Amino acid sequence: MSFFGKSNQSLLVILNIILATACTGGSSKESCDSCEVPVDDTLFISSEYGNSESMSRNMSAVRFVILHEDDQTMFSDMNQLIDAFGKYFVVDSYSSRRVVSFDHDGKPFASYGRRGNGPGEYALPWNVDVSAEYVYIQDISQRKLIKYDHQGVFIDSKEIPFESKGFTLLKDGKILFKLEPSKETNYQLCVTDSMLTPLKYMLHYPDGYVGGWVTNNAFQKNKNGISYYCSPADTIYRLDYDGNLTGKRLLKFENGPIHESARINFIAAEEKGLITGGMHLLDNPVELSDGTCLMEVTDYTNEGTYTITLNPADGIRKVLKFADNMSVYDVIMPYKSDQENQVISYLDQMIAGKCYDFKILPDSLVKALDEGNRLLVVHEMK
Repeated sequence: MSFFGKSNQSLLVILNIILATACTGGSSKESCDSCEVPVDDTLFISSEYGNSESMSRNMSAVRFVILHEDDQTMFSDMNQLIDAFGKYFVVDSYSSRRVVSFDHDGKPFASYGRRGNGPGEYALPWNVDVSAEYVYIQDISQRKLIKYDHQGVFIDSKEIPFESKGFTLLKDGKILFKLEPSKETNYQLCVTDSMLTPLKYMLHYPDGYVGGWVTNNAFQKNKNGISYYCSPADTIYRLDYDGNLTGKRLLKFENGPIHESARINFIAAEEKGLITGGMHLLDNPVELSDGTCLMEVTDYTNEGTYTITLNPADGIRKVLKFADNMSVYDVIMPYKSDQENQVISYLDQMIAGKCYDFKILPDSLVKALDEGNRLLVVHEMK
């Protein structure tokens, strides 16, 4: 006779049903947490200089694109950049509050909406993502997702049913949102359908999480899937294009992470003077399809900002401290990668002026920067 009798088997079935209901919060929507996500690998992050010559050999070419702004596509700052469907899309969230696009030659293509409260207008454009037909802009002030065609014609908008700072398009019309912490839904991620109806919640915030360190690029894409990072945490999550968590990459900082309280409430910890040592990422990292990771790191112990490139599979590392001896050909402020393993960064006159080889660039590039134009620096990684 089995150790478990029929009555005990029935009890186990009931307990399993109760546990399943508890895991979904009594809702029909799915949910899951980080404990279910396998660890892919661990990045050991140091501000010590690595074998940069080996890493440099992984870069086949660097090319520059001058952004020829006109009255329609003029912007002040670049808070997000996307390379999609033959165009560069630029989001200026704070200054001019504009979303514009250029073709791959840097010629102006279109602008999308404008600042305001009416149809097709936004108060604080935060993120952009693009499908073959449409351009989507997230207005985090008015909690709207606004849709345009590629030429900038307003199509429609939908109210976002939760506080969110970041989204990305998935397959089959689904959308992945980064949520702000709240008593109602204390999850980091939510997958919705095309009508913004929540389908699945993922990844609880830590207890008492407030946040305070805000970055624009919560999601990065490559041909393998999507990377998600919530600064200043110590984990990068991977998802597929259906919105399923597939793995996570752990971050181990040589000088240790910043004070634990700063990972819960960054601003409060900073005001109390608790952030005096350790390291954390300044912005969301760029992951390439071969596992190479590019990131900007603040090191409070060694006092500086560093651009770090790591590939744990090859065991190679490149570290650059932002200083007067930096080259314009180095990866500066990595913004975005694309399906072809290109890393696109950004140069303006102020940044270029800090580089020792600025004046030996081709005359056309120096002239463009001197005239106030901005450049995209496209690093084609092997």
